[in-house]
Amino acid sequence: MNSLPSFPLRAEADLPALPFAAARPALRAMAQEHELPVVHDTEASLTIEVPAFGRYRFTAEGTGTAIRVSAALPDRLHMLKEGFAEHLEHLQPGAAASLRWPDNGVVSTRPPDVQFTTLLSVIPLGRSFLRIRLQAQDLSGFGDDAIHFRLLLPPAGCTDPEYPKLDAGGRTVWPKGAKTLHRPVYTARNVCAQSGLLEFDLFLHAGGRASAWAQNAAAGDQLAIAGPGGGGIPTTEEILLYADETALPAAARILETLPPGTCGSATLLADGGAACGYPVTAPPGISLRWLDRRVGDSLGRCARADFPQYPGAFLWFAGEKSEAQPLRAAARAAGVPPGQSYIAAYWSLP
Repeated sequence: MNSLPSFPLRAEADLPALPFAAARPALRAMAQEHELPVVHDTEASLTIEVPAFGRYRFTAEGTGTAIRVSAALPDRLHMLKEGFAEHLEHLQPGAAASLRWPDNGVVSTRPPDVQFTTLLSVIPLGRSFLRIRLQAQDLSGFGDDAIHFRLLLPPAGCTDPEYPKLDAGGRTVWPKGAKTLHRPVYTARNVCAQSGLLEFDLFLHAGGRASAWAQNAAAGDQLAIAGPGGGGIPTTEEILLYADETALPAAARILETLPPGTCGSATLLADGGAACGYPVTAPPGISLRWLDRRVGDSLGRCARADFPQYPGAFLWFAGEKSEAQPLRAAARAAGVPPGQSYIAAYWSLP
């Protein structure tokens, strides 16, 4: 019997107004929705694994619920606490306001996953991408288990931006109203933790706030980021990967990081297909197929047709929301187990 991985950092909180018996089904549904393994489940306790990141353990405590969050790194611990607070708000509206983490919470300190970087360069890449290079303070958490992060962009023209702080309960408080930050997610394309260099690729599209920022940015500008977070490089011997323009950087990093013996296929969608010019390479055992958005090719339709033929393959999909949702439902109906798929909506149509 395999033992559970060790996560030495912990945070605990009590939720006396949340009966465990009522919370348990909702927490199990949360795990299923996000394809997280439930490693322990009884009438008195529930443990949910977040692979490579940490673990949630919920136990009955009197008439309420106690939660313990475990992780290996401070930023991972904070991310898991923040993620639970969001789910708690859906589970019991208003309950997140009373959530307290006794091990944390110095008012007005910066969250551990937020840092300021310096812009070094912006270089065109292909027909519609920019490669952006940053000098960061600490990239120790940016490993293959967490390849995404957020830009924290103030409103255009804002001369006195505000950034997130921790409140007395250890929760992140984001600026609101006229100071609301735009927080798009990107893939850390290249990382050097020793030198603090971080590169990411930004897909240019009309009307995009991040596109407008990047096209007007200059070397020396300061940029706040939050992360890392999100999914990582799958551990698998066979993969079916599907990505549109917004996910090409993530697909490229995954494909170049997979071991040489990995087999499967990668299906990529862009205007003009491979002519978009974004560089993607794959191990010898993975076939590369480009689709052309301009002729009506559908990434989701291809994925739904392909994955049932390869029941042991890891299914990785990132694209538009209306394409991701039917695929997620199809994978669930086909019995794809938790941990064997990553299906994400990177953007949505208006």
